[in-house]
Amino acid sequence: MSEASIAPEKIWEGTAVSTGVAHAVVHVMKDHFDEPDATPIAPEEVESDLARWHRALEVTQTEIEALQTAMSGEECSAEADIFEAHVLILNDNSIRKQVEKTVREQLICVDAVYYRLMCKHMDALRGLSDSYLRERFLDIKDVTHRVMRHLRGEMLDHPMFEVPVIIVAHDLTPSDTVQLDRTKVLGFAIEMGSANSHAAIIARSLSLPAVVRMHNICDELHSGDSVLLDGDEGLLIRNPSAATLAKYRSREAQSDAREDALHTTRHQPAITSDGSTVMVSANAEFIEEMAAIRDSGAEHVGLFRTEFLHLEDPEGSEDWLADCYTRAVQAMTPGEVIFRTLDLGGDKMDPRMTFEAEPNPFLGWRGIRASLGRKDLFRRQLRALLRASAHGRIGIMFPMVSCVEEVREARALLDECAAELLHEKVPIGDDIAIGAMIEIPSAAVSADLIASEVDFFSLGTNDLIQYTIAVDRLNERVASLYQPTHPAVLRLIRMTVDAARVAGIRVCICGEMASDVELTPLLVGLGLDELSVATSQVPRVKHAIRQLNAADCRTLTEEVMSLGCTSTGLDKCRAMANARYPELFE
Repeated sequence: MSEASIAPEKIWEGTAVSTGVAHAVVHVMKDHFDEPDATPIAPEEVESDLARWHRALEVTQTEIEALQTAMSGEECSAEADIFEAHVLILNDNSIRKQVEKTVREQLICVDAVYYRLMCKHMDALRGLSDSYLRERFLDIKDVTHRVMRHLRGEMLDHPMFEVPVIIVAHDLTPSDTVQLDRTKVLGFAIEMGSANSHAAIIARSLSLPAVVRMHNICDELHSGDSVLLDGDEGLLIRNPSAATLAKYRSREAQSDAREDALHTTRHQPAITSDGSTVMVSANAEFIEEMAAIRDSGAEHVGLFRTEFLHLEDPEGSEDWLADCYTRAVQAMTPGEVIFRTLDLGGDKMDPRMTFEAEPNPFLGWRGIRASLGRKDLFRRQLRALLRASAHGRIGIMFPMVSCVEEVREARALLDECAAELLHEKVPIGDDIAIGAMIEIPSAAVSADLIASEVDFFSLGTNDLIQYTIAVDRLNERVASLYQPTHPAVLRLIRMTVDAARVAGIRVCICGEMASDVELTPLLVGLGLDELSVATSQVPRVKHAIRQLNAADCRTLTEEVMSLGCTSTGLDKCRAMANARYPELFE
C-alpha cells in the first residue's frame, strides 16, 4: 500500500476565487530551493550522476545564451552583459573540478554537492556593502537555481506535465501562466493573491478552480502529492479519503444538473422582463479559449488581452501576430473581437521593456504610455491587428488612457499604419471600431472629451476601483477595502455612461465586476450596454439579466448611490439578486 493511501487527510483553508473542484497531483512551483538530501551513491553510479549534472549545465547554458541573444540590441547591452557573467559562472573550471572531485571521493549525489558548493560562494558575498559584489551574489544565485531546476527535471521555461496537475505556487504572474502547459493544468492554489489577481482572473477565464491566500502550502506540499482543490469553499485537501471523494462526487453531480439547466438557454439573448437588452460577451487571454467562448453563449469577445500572446513570444513577428489575431477573429465570426492593445507594466512585466526598476509600477510606464513610448512594438501590433481586420469584425481599444491626447496620438499612429498597408496593397477591414478603456479616474471625469474620439468605451473596473480608492488589489492587508460598490466608483461609472449616451456611443464593462451575479442588478441599473465576463459566467449572467426588471434595477441603483455606507449598498444589491435568481446561489 502506498504512503499516500494511508496518510491522513490534511486540509488548508484559503479564499475561493474561481469555482469548481479538481482532483489531481500537485506541481509545486517554488521560487526558492530546499537543500537537497546528501543521498549516497554507489561507485558504479558516479559517472551517470555526473553526466546528469553535465546535461543540466548544457541546457542551462543554452537557456542563458538564448536570453543573451534576445538582449543583444544596443538598448539592452547592460542586460546582455549580465548574462555574459552568468555564462562565466556556469563554466567556472574550479567549480566543475571541485564538484567532480567531491562526488567521486565522498560518493554523494551531485545535486547536494553542487548546491552546497554554490551556497558557500553565495554566503561569502551575501550582505557585503560593496554593490558590485552584492550583484555577483545575485548572479550566482540565479545560475544555481537554473541548474538545480534542470537537475530536478523542473524546466525553467514552459513547464510540461505528463499527467494533469494542480499548480501550487507562492504567487503566479502572467509570465508564469503563459509558460505553463495549460492543457494539463486543472487548477491553482496560491499562497498570495486576491479575487482580482491575475492568477484568479486567468483561472476564471479558463474555467479552472482557484484558491488564494493559502499560506505556507509551498513548504508543506511536494510535487506528486495527491490533492483535491475546492474552488467553491476555498479548500485544499491532501490525501482525500474515499469518503471525502464520494461526498465531492455527489456534490459535483448536483452542480452539473444546475449547470445543464443554464446550458440549454445559453444562446438566448439577455433581455430583462421589461424589454431592455444587455449584450453579454466574454473576456479572453488565449486563442484556445475561442471554441469554449462560442459554446458558452457569448455574443462576441468584449476583451482580448493581447499581452498574454506577447509574453508567450515577445519577439514574435508581425506575420505571427497577424496570424494569431486572425485565428481569433475567424473563430468568433460573425461575432466581434475587441482587442486591447498591449497593457504591459504593473504586474505584467516584460523585462525587454523595463530597463530600470520603477518604485511604483502601477503608477508608472504601463498601458498606452508604454506603447506610445515604444512605437516600434506598437506599430507592429497595430499593423497585425489591421491585417486581421480583413477576416472579420474587430475592435481596437487602448488601455490605461488618462487623457484625450493619448487617444489622438494612438489613433494617428493607427491611421499611419493603415495608410502603409493600403499602399502595400494589403487588405484591411473597412469597419473597425476604436475604443478607450476607462480605468483611471481622470479618464472617467473627462469621458465627455474622450467620447468624441472613439466608437465605444469599456470600463476596466479592476483598475478603476484600485485607483479610485487607493487600494492595491493584490495587497492582502487592504484587500477588504477593495469595494466595487464604493459611491465614488459608482459615480465614475455613471459619469462614463452619461458621456457615452450624449456622444451616441456604446459602453461596456469588462472588469471582474461584470462577472459577479450579485452585482448584476446594479450594472443593469447603471445602463451598461454590454457586460464582458469570464467565459464560465456567461450563461449565469445572461440568466440573471432575464430575471431582472430594468426599472427596478434603476431604482435600486439610485438608492445605492445615495448611501454613504458601501456595505449597505452591497447588501441591497445582494438582496435583489437572491430574490430574483436564488438558483444561482444554491
